[in-house]
Formats: sequence, C-alpha cells, structure tokens
Amino acid sequence: MQKPIYQVIENDIKIKIQQKKLKAGDLIPSENQLKDQYNVSRMTVRQALNNLVTDGYLYKHKGKGTFVSQIKIEKNIQGLRGFTDEMESLGRVVRNEVVGFEIIDPTDDIKDKLFLTNEEDKVIYIERIRYGDEIPVLHEELYIPHYLFKELTIEDLSQSFYLYLENERGLKISHCIQAIEAQMPSKHISESLQTTRTMPILRITRNTFLSNGRPFEYVISSYRSDQYRFVQYAVKN
Repeated sequence: MQKPIYQVIENDIKIKIQQKKLKAGDLIPSENQLKDQYNVSRMTVRQALNNLVTDGYLYKHKGKGTFVSQIKIEKNIQGLRGFTDEMESLGRVVRNEVVGFEIIDPTDDIKDKLFLTNEEDKVIYIERIRYGDEIPVLHEELYIPHYLFKELTIEDLSQSFYLYLENERGLKISHCIQAIEAQMPSKHISESLQTTRTMPILRITRNTFLSNGRPFEYVISSYRSDQYRFVQYAVKN
C-alpha cells in the first residue's frame, strides 16, 4: 500500500536530519517551497510539518519559519534544579524576559499554598518567558510572599531566582511538592512560547519550601514538549 504523501514528506525530512544534511537550528524550506517540490497542497505539507513538530524533530518560530530541533533537554524531575543551572550545564545561553510583575491580593488557593493567614497579606505575581539559545522553552508564573521579597526587583529576576534567593538573601532551599501533566496550551502560552495551539505543553505546578519549612513560591511552569522531556531515576522497593 502506498504511503500518504504527508508521510513521504515526513520521512524525507527525518532522513535528512538523521544523515545530518539538516542540523539543529537549520531553517527548513517553507510550506510554499515544499508544496511546489512535492506538488501537493499546503494543507498536506502543513500536516507533515505539524507531525514532525509534535514528534520533536522540528520547532516553529513565529514569523521566522520552521527549524530543526536540538536534542531535547532532559529535566530530572527527582531533583530540585533551577532552569539557569539546567541550561548552563548543556552549554545553552540563558535569557529571562519578565513580562509581568505586580503586587496582588492572593486567591484562597494561593494563600493556602504559601501559608498566608492574614487578610492583609499580599503576593508578588511574576510572569517570565525563559529562553535557551534564544528559543523560548519555558513560560513561568510565580506567586511569592510579598513580606519575604519586598526588595525584589525586575532586574533580580532577569537572572536565576534561586541563586538570588541563596546568594543575595542567604536563604536555603529545602524541597518541593510538584505535579506534572500534559496539556494543550492556552492562546497566551502558545504565543509566549511561539508554538501552535496543537502542540501540547508539559506543565509542572510546584510548591517550594525553605529549610525552615516555610513555602517561598508557588509556580506554574509550561515547558515546550518539542524541547523537553522529563526523566526520573527509580529503584524497586
């Protein structure tokens, strides 16, 4: 049985990647170029490219085109390691873009997460887009107690928050409780990560604690599934 033409396009691109004729970061031909090359509709080309994006071979950069993906970042979900540390260990250049920073009244759920008991307690809400080699790979929303971080500035958040916490504030991070799930992204997150609405994200919600047992952050992290995979070391009981 003859393969559908979109699968032929997929296989041709995969072979070029495997043979290193296309390398990480290379811009692949546009939809119009591939349409003409294979004499098919743009819809057929788009199906092939979307499948390759979903499988992690390609990624889309809004307004620039479709590129060959790097090897996926492996995030060890057993340990507690900051994004900057992860990226630098892989030799990637880190950049943080702070797109939201405000003092707000917390919801009851956020109050519970951060052990806030006074009606007057405020939290700082922070939204960041985090880049590895200028690829937006992580969208992050942080809720942190205002009483603990009154002096925090946007400039402090352009670097590693965990390093700021330990080096500048002398606080020690102890442990976290986190949950992981796959989701379809909202319009805002897909635009922030420069992906399509059809590419799932890997979502971690995490409550992180200091050595004195107090929580200092509740964070919602949305990772690009074409750039990340989560790994865990486990032993049999």
